[in-house]
Amino acid sequence: MIFKVKFEVTQMILTSLINKSAKALVIVAFVAAPFLAHADDAQKPAVHVTYEPQLDNQRDPNQYCAKCHKFDKIDKNQTLDQSGGELHFGKFHGAHLDKKNPNNGKAITCVSCHGNISENHRRGAKDVMRFEGDIFGNKKPMYSVQEQNQVCFACHQPDKLREKLWAHDVHAMKLPCASCHTLHPKEDAMKGIQPKQRVKLCVDCHGEQQKRKAEQDKLIEQKDKL
Repeated sequence: MIFKVKFEVTQMILTSLINKSAKALVIVAFVAAPFLAHADDAQKPAVHVTYEPQLDNQRDPNQYCAKCHKFDKIDKNQTLDQSGGELHFGKFHGAHLDKKNPNNGKAITCVSCHGNISENHRRGAKDVMRFEGDIFGNKKPMYSVQEQNQVCFACHQPDKLREKLWAHDVHAMKLPCASCHTLHPKEDAMKGIQPKQRVKLCVDCHGEQQKRKAEQDKLIEQKDKL
C-alpha cells in the first residue's frame, strides 16, 4: 500500500515537471522566435532598392529656361506646345523642338544643345554652350569654333555632312555651324531651297570678303600712284 502511494506521488511529480518543462519550452520558443527570424534574414543577401525618378512628371526643361529667356510676347498661361513653339525670335527651337535625340531617343530640349546650368549661371558663368549668332547678339561666344561644332556633331555626323555638301568639309573646323545654319529655325536653313539659292548663304560671307579685298586693292593702287 505504501509503495503504491509513493509510486503515485512520484508519477504526479514527474507529470508536473513535464508540464512545467513544456510550458517553459513554449515560452522560450515564443521569445526567441523574433531573434531567430532576424538571424535568418541577416544571412540573406541585402536587397538594394534604387529610386528612379519619373521624369515625365517633372517640369518641362524648356519651360524652366523660358522663365528667364523671354524674347517674344507669349501668353504666360500657355505652354510652349500650346503656343506653337513661338518664343525665340519668332520660333522656339523650331525644327529641333519636334525631333528626337538620335543618341537616346528622348525629345530634344534646351539642355540637349546648351547643357545644364550651374548655380552661378546668372552671374555669367561659363556653364552653358553659347553659340555664334545666338541670343546675345554681338556678344562674343565663350567657346571656340571647335567646341561649338562638337555639340552639333553629337547628332549630325561629320561624314554624312561631307557627303551632302562639300562646303561642310571646308568650313567644319574653321567656322561655327551657326554661321550658315540658324540655331532655332522654323525649318532648316538648307532644306527646301534650290541649290542656286544656297549661294546666297555663301555670298553673305564671301561677298563681304570680296568687298574688303577690292577696297584693299584700291588702296594699294593709290599708294603705287604716289
